[in-house]
Amino acid sequence: MPADPKTVGWWGSKVGARKGVTLLVGYTVHDGGGALDNLEDVPLGSTLRVAGERYTVSSNRVISKAQLAKAAPTLFSQTGRHRLVVVTCEDYVPATGHYLSNVVLIAK
Repeated sequence: MPADPKTVGWWGSKVGARKGVTLLVGYTVHDGGGALDNLEDVPLGSTLRVAGERYTVSSNRVISKAQLAKAAPTLFSQTGRHRLVVVTCEDYVPATGHYLSNVVLIAK
């Protein structure tokens, strides 16, 4: 994760690759200012532009941290058709200062 909450981190395949995942990760800040605040509100079918490439959102859901851990081997696999995966935190708990869930957006 980048140190600056307004910056998005990048891992995996190059944008527009033929296979594998381009993973973008960034912060949600519970009181605003995170690069990926409100990621969960991006509608299916939306077009995303990343480094000159166009992607269409095919899935966008909030899942528990346990579900993300279980899905990670498949979700972040560098084999198979290329896809863009964008992940941030969700469900902030003020009492603990932690988030319970993650937003996982997939675009092709």
